[in-house]
Amino acid sequence: MSNKVYDKFKNYIKENYKTLLIIIATFIVLTFELPYYVSAPGGVINTKDKVQISSKFKMEGSLNMAYVSEMQATLPILLYATINPKWDIKKEQEKTVGSESIKDVNFRNKLLLEEANNLALLVAYDYSDIVYTTENHKIYVTYVDDLAKTDLKVGDQIIKIGDTTITEKEDLFDYTKDKKPGDKITFTIKRDGKTINRKATLINVEGEAKVGVIITETMKIKSDNHVDLKFKGTESGSSGGMMMTLTLYSYLNEVDLTNGKKIAGTGTIDRDGNVGEISGIKYKLMGAVNKKVDIFLVPKGKNYNDAKKLKEKHGYDIKLVPIETFNDVLNYLEG
Repeated sequence: MSNKVYDKFKNYIKENYKTLLIIIATFIVLTFELPYYVSAPGGVINTKDKVQISSKFKMEGSLNMAYVSEMQATLPILLYATINPKWDIKKEQEKTVGSESIKDVNFRNKLLLEEANNLALLVAYDYSDIVYTTENHKIYVTYVDDLAKTDLKVGDQIIKIGDTTITEKEDLFDYTKDKKPGDKITFTIKRDGKTINRKATLINVEGEAKVGVIITETMKIKSDNHVDLKFKGTESGSSGGMMMTLTLYSYLNEVDLTNGKKIAGTGTIDRDGNVGEISGIKYKLMGAVNKKVDIFLVPKGKNYNDAKKLKEKHGYDIKLVPIETFNDVLNYLEG
């Protein structure tokens, strides 16, 4: 019986091999990833889906994070992007800076998301007068400039500089603030599970002595008002920090600032509640318009100016609000 089945299968392959080869070749052509990335209008994510907190509080409207749709190009995507004025094509090299790899970029963006969520929670706790503690601080190298004179790598966890233990970002800045370009320093780091020493010669960056790296800090935050944040493995970056801060503040204080509106926004948040600019503002605005957002909170400065020009050009029916600090957000929505 098995021989008959095998013979039938073999004869079928012989009779149809040309068709099968065409199908296989077509599948490969349509799904093979090219060294290009495509950016397109995204959408919005309701931030209540990201927060797990012991509260039955509900909002009349909604708070949302705006995002960019970005995909690695296949041939059909690339062809469509060439004829769609709302889609933009970038070479793979344009996603990276200098000699870094896509792996380095992905590592940085993952840690930036974790750092942004921690900062959002800290600022929300501060504005809510909630007591908390932090522990297990870890400092990672997430970018090394091509001009840096160091053998540090992306992914290194910094333990010490010289004899100084590094427990937070400011420790590194404090250590180098009185140094001069050309000074040499030694780092104790963890790399691939091993503790090793690496050196750096400080370089001149706008008149100041710098290592030439970007560092990102992670930590554990403890409070009686426990909050869990849930993000997908595909989500990354720091641009949702401001909206997560607003969401956490709303749930922690059970206050609805939406006035029944669909509110979206974008922007980073720092430890002092300052809102920073982001990339991809045009895609985020177009995505918010497509999702019928009423109010769009935008970092003040270039982001707001670019969004305003795009709104006026296309006549978008959406309210743009420039934001510089988290206090600005509260003042506007409370008013």
